[in-house]
Parts: sequence; structure tokens; C-alpha cells
Amino acid sequence: MKTILIKPHHFMDIIKLYGTGIHNFVPDEKMGHDFYKVANMIIHNPDVPLRLTIHGDDICKPCKKYNNICTDALHHIPGFTSKDIYNQTLDTRIISLYSLSKETYTAKELCDILLETNQNIYEVWKEEDTQVTK
Repeated sequence: MKTILIKPHHFMDIIKLYGTGIHNFVPDEKMGHDFYKVANMIIHNPDVPLRLTIHGDDICKPCKKYNNICTDALHHIPGFTSKDIYNQTLDTRIISLYSLSKETYTAKELCDILLETNQNIYEVWKEEDTQVTK
């Protein structure tokens, strides 16, 4: 079974969207990333190994805005203009807040950890509107 390289915030995005009722993710043809492919693999096989990273992952690498780093800009989060820096901040924060000390987890294991300390979600996206964490 292939190990998926994934940023912690991407995993949380997948779980959040799945929780809203999306059970089949579709390609984003505009950006060309593999969010849909990774999300579907995780949803259909929650025991797939997930290796955490704060750098480019299997979702980012085919994106039109990825060139060894995310080149997308941010305009809506005070103090951040680089999406790459913001995402690294989020992922480092998630690893710390949820005490993710192992390099590899299954989706089931990560869900259990996130559920145990679910109040931390408000600290993860603290720069953004609270709508993001609902």
C-alpha cells in the first residue's frame, strides 16, 4: 500500500469536507492539484499510511502554483502574504497542538487524535474568521 505524503492541514480539510457530506471528491481543473485524488484514497481506505510533512505533499506537487514551494499569494490573512509560509505555520502548529510525534499515521489514528483534543481547532486557524473552524 502506497504511503501518502500529506500536510496536516490538508488532512483536516479532507475530514472537514467529508463531514459536510462530500463523499466523492472531484478534480480542480483550474489549479490542477491532487486534493480530490488523495481525499478519495483516504476516504475509501482509512488504513492507508499517511506520512506528515510541512512542505509540498502529494496534493500540492501537481498544482499549477507549486514550484518546489507554493507560489500562491495570500491577501486575506493579516501578517501573511505567502501561502507557503502560512501553510507551514498551520502545519507546524497542528503538529505541536496535537502532539503528533510520529512521522506516519493512518487516517483512523489521526481522526482519533483530532477528536480527543478537538478544542485545539480554534487555535489552529486563529488568524482566520471562526467560520473556518465550524
